[in-house]
Amino acid sequence: MVDNIDLKSYAKINLTLDVLAKRKDGYHEVEMIMQTIDLSDKLSFSKIKKGIEIITDHPDVPTDNSNLIYKAAKMLFGEFGITEGIRVNLTKRIPVAAGLAGGSSNAAATLVAINQLWGLNLSKEELATRAANLGADIPFCINGGTQLATGIGTELKILDQAPEIYLVLVNPPFEVSTAEVYGNLDLHKINIHPNKDKVLEGLKDKRSDIIIKWSSNLLENVTLKRYPDVKRLKEKVDSLTSKALMSGSGPTVLGFVRGIKEANKVKNILEQELDNKHHIVVSKTNNKGIEEI
Repeated sequence: MVDNIDLKSYAKINLTLDVLAKRKDGYHEVEMIMQTIDLSDKLSFSKIKKGIEIITDHPDVPTDNSNLIYKAAKMLFGEFGITEGIRVNLTKRIPVAAGLAGGSSNAAATLVAINQLWGLNLSKEELATRAANLGADIPFCINGGTQLATGIGTELKILDQAPEIYLVLVNPPFEVSTAEVYGNLDLHKINIHPNKDKVLEGLKDKRSDIIIKWSSNLLENVTLKRYPDVKRLKEKVDSLTSKALMSGSGPTVLGFVRGIKEANKVKNILEQELDNKHHIVVSKTNNKGIEEI
């Protein structure tokens, strides 16, 4: 067995995000078409004698036991009686607390790394089952690509993979509370829900125009009202692109564009019009999960 491994973990967006009902246990029943994009973090894993050490280049990422990397490692170490330790060097490129599943993808990479470094021989399905105990987005991040998520987001079905779609991501310099957004979601007052079937048709036919036209996020009903800055940002991005969409519960807004040339043009305009605290990135869809470098 090897003692070191380097992995990429990719960011996630929602092509559709629908909430169907609130369950008795407090969770929400969701229906989402989730998609990885080529924006990624790099994680270097090394065996050490003991402990779980996290090193990162991002000042806002915790390196203690609150980090999902730590929780993922602790879970597998405990289950399989691993007494050695691991050092994780995280190079962060996915914005933090941005609705892009950056932390979840890092945890997924940690599960994959430990599985390989210690020869646990767990299948991706077995890793995903364990990942669901840590967070709803983590099982998706293991395989990535285009998937339908139902239940609380952990029941997954691999779909026809999306064609290449370019987009511009804008992450503003503040956070949105996911708990607050779901807590203020009144499904009785919402009559229009995302039409996932139209997006599925677009995926089947590799029609990016149909996918973009019918992409939709129900949580915008809450976030855009409670966070006017996100509403204004979405309107600005929408005016420059084919369509703007909020990612997850926010605050990141993505704008779909017709290729790399238009993406770079939009990025340049936004960099001139927004202050430098906004994180603006050109990206595109990809069909990859956790990937060895």
